[in-house]
Amino acid sequence: MALELKILSTNRCRSLLSKGMYINHGLPKGKEVAGEGNVWCGKTQTIYGPDSKLCDIEPCSQDNRTCYEP
Repeated sequence: MALELKILSTNRCRSLLSKGMYINHGLPKGKEVAGEGNVWCGKTQTIYGPDSKLCDIEPCSQDNRTCYEP
């Protein structure tokens, strides 16, 4: 059974990174080989943002975080 990931309708922080961004780059739509399960902050290079809160796709897509960059 394939696991389907939810598609976000919001913009992410530009510093939010994921493995899928790197290994799926350049592949045709629908041919992705990895999901977006593990994320980290490009500013801190850890799973915590500069505001000391945990990085995740939904919280890092909201402009109420002090470190959010559209």
